[in-house]
Amino acid sequence: MEDLNEIHWHDSEIESVIETPAKDELVYNVQYPEDWSQNVFTAMAITFSGYHSHVVEEMPFEGNPTILAVSVVEEEGGYTTVKLETNAGNRFVTAKSVHIGPRHVSI
Repeated sequence: MEDLNEIHWHDSEIESVIETPAKDELVYNVQYPEDWSQNVFTAMAITFSGYHSHVVEEMPFEGNPTILAVSVVEEEGGYTTVKLETNAGNRFVTAKSVHIGPRHVSI
């Protein structure tokens, strides 16, 4: 999965997750650390394209979960499964690609 390491995942706060089945997309709307040293965050969208599945294994949590780390779990048949470790537990996303860009919500 290209661009996985180009995204600064650590400390990205998850505000919402939107699935768009017609586009095979899963969008994570996050507060993204634009300038970590100055504590500056920007609203961004991390979009998984060629989206296959999404599993959330988190405990009840107050507030928005924050991503701590991301790692590749499996690569098979053109799909990559990534594990997103958060302060509330783990999430697993299986998709073909990922990219970060301006926040958007579309149908």
